[in-house]
Amino acid sequence: MNFRLMFKQLARFILQSIALTSMIICLLMFPASAIALRELDPNAGVVEVLQMPVAKEQTNCWRKAEAEVWEPWLEKQIGYQGRELLWDANRQLAVVLIGWLNQSSWDAIPATSISKTENKFDMLLQQCLGVGASKPLPLQRTGSLQPLL
Repeated sequence: MNFRLMFKQLARFILQSIALTSMIICLLMFPASAIALRELDPNAGVVEVLQMPVAKEQTNCWRKAEAEVWEPWLEKQIGYQGRELLWDANRQLAVVLIGWLNQSSWDAIPATSISKTENKFDMLLQQCLGVGASKPLPLQRTGSLQPLL
């Protein structure tokens, strides 16, 4: 058997195992709720991590705004590898994991496109929640993770 092919298969198995292990750890950390709008692809080279406060009474509006605004926009982006929405009822905290093929795919997205989409998201949240705050669910943390190889 070709060793290169065996190595590729082993690497793919390891990445899938890491993705599964990561998902299990996240579910244990955030036991209340986890939603995969499009599951993260285990071949994602980088995972964008977003964290924001979301109270129980805000979850329906948050999920609606995510599904109606961010998901269609993300589906159009080159290198998008799926995402998962996690919510911790005890901490009233949401975490969004977005997979990208590689860092350059993520970096290539124009800031103006992100800002425009973020404004649509905020406007939909304002309407749904009945609030006037410009950022109804402000990001507390942003960052990225890379799979272990």
